[in-house]
Amino acid sequence: MIASLRLGGAERQLTGLAVLLRAEGHEVEVLTYRDGSFYEGELSRAGVPHIFIKQRRGELTLVRDIASHLKQSGCEVLISFLAGTNIKACMVKALCPDLKLIVSERNCNTSIRLHDRLRFAQYRRHAWRVVCNSYAQSEFIRAHAPSLKGRLYTIPNFTDLEKFRPSPSVVKESPFTVITAARLDRRKNAIGLIKAAALCPGIRFEWYGESPGSAYSARCRALIDALDLQDRFFIYQPSTSPEKLYRKGQLFCLPSFYEGTPNALAEALACGLPAAVSAVSDNSLYVHEGKNGALFDPKDPRSIASAIQNMASLSEGALREAGQESRRTAEKAFGKEQFIQRYSELLSGPRGGSKGIS
Repeated sequence: MIASLRLGGAERQLTGLAVLLRAEGHEVEVLTYRDGSFYEGELSRAGVPHIFIKQRRGELTLVRDIASHLKQSGCEVLISFLAGTNIKACMVKALCPDLKLIVSERNCNTSIRLHDRLRFAQYRRHAWRVVCNSYAQSEFIRAHAPSLKGRLYTIPNFTDLEKFRPSPSVVKESPFTVITAARLDRRKNAIGLIKAAALCPGIRFEWYGESPGSAYSARCRALIDALDLQDRFFIYQPSTSPEKLYRKGQLFCLPSFYEGTPNALAEALACGLPAAVSAVSDNSLYVHEGKNGALFDPKDPRSIASAIQNMASLSEGALREAGQESRRTAEKAFGKEQFIQRYSELLSGPRGGSKGIS
């Protein structure tokens, strides 16, 4: 039996993994300890049980309750998602010595901190496998916790290639429109993109991911006003149908200061959208200069603007070919088949390795 713990985000990947493993013949259940619907419909349709363990008292009581359930259920493998849950899972493993623990690293660290060292120390004691969803995080762990090297796997997130696919019937926006789908916060560098937009006359920018009332949002809107971009740079709340956004734009842009393997980039590529992204982390594995997009220095608005303008200057045919290359890249890197094959190899025992995108 395989159980999965969840805390915070990553619901789509965790739910998808449970459903795919169930389809492969594994006995699977999803175990959570925070309130939330947690994709109940999808789990129910796939016949995947969802076990909710309510936190009765403190963290140690919760850990004991989880361990008790896993012992009773006969669970053999526990897959945990995100740092806080991974620590709890290590504590559960200490109470269940026969359990095989797979911890999933969903972050992308840029510096080593005390809590990272403590987490990696727990992995050394308790984790059977350490799975990163980005090659950048795998390299980070390899550098800062070399003793985990033999247990380290890289399995990028999957994307629903049926939902996120090109739609030729959708008429593209005029003027040339740049789409960004990301949280509006400092890490994602909306300020840098706004400054770049001032250097890109005639180009429209749409950013989806605002949290109304945030200080960063107010700062962004003030800069838009100061640069007189009210008619070209628009900020919206997150969309429930991001695939429609990608299909109406001509270019996807993600100006983050650092990333792992961004879900938004994978989705945009799957929708056949060329991309201009920061030259950080895993981005260069999926966006190739002269083929399906452009890379830039996120700290330099002129670099961002130059990448966007270069893409905007392409002919309709060249943009279409770039979009087709994006779709091919997504099919190769982010398909469900590749995702479940990698996890199946991991669960069956042989060391799978971490290969990049060629």
